[in-house]
Amino acid sequence: MKDIGCAFKVVDADGVRYYTSPEVLGLADFARSLHENEKDRGGKPLPLAGRIAGAVECPEAAWLAMADDMEAEKKFSCFLIADIVGNVLWVNEDHGDGLAHYVFPLSAVLETAAMEGDVWALLLARFPNARVDR
Repeated sequence: MKDIGCAFKVVDADGVRYYTSPEVLGLADFARSLHENEKDRGGKPLPLAGRIAGAVECPEAAWLAMADDMEAEKKFSCFLIADIVGNVLWVNEDHGDGLAHYVFPLSAVLETAAMEGDVWALLLARFPNARVDR
């Protein structure tokens, strides 16, 4: 997205926050980032937003302004919405067959992040109906 990586929306018990990260270019980077940054240097678990490599919090208006195509209903080429309370991760990404929306249980993405192998292949094998825009 305009050379700034992915946009993130994190929904938790405290509300909604918006982020961007130039270091995360899609779901695979996101999962890797969650796994690699699970704890701080002291060994304390980090909240999900604290695990996103290079994450910068921003206001909603700035988050919306990052969309690639403002004329086409604020379309993003890469966004992830993590609903921690609802255990849902919405992903909008081109996974090789065009821009598409996918939905996964957030807990499954966290589990998959710790596994060896291609994150997309592992998740889609487990959740073959994850694509929701067909």
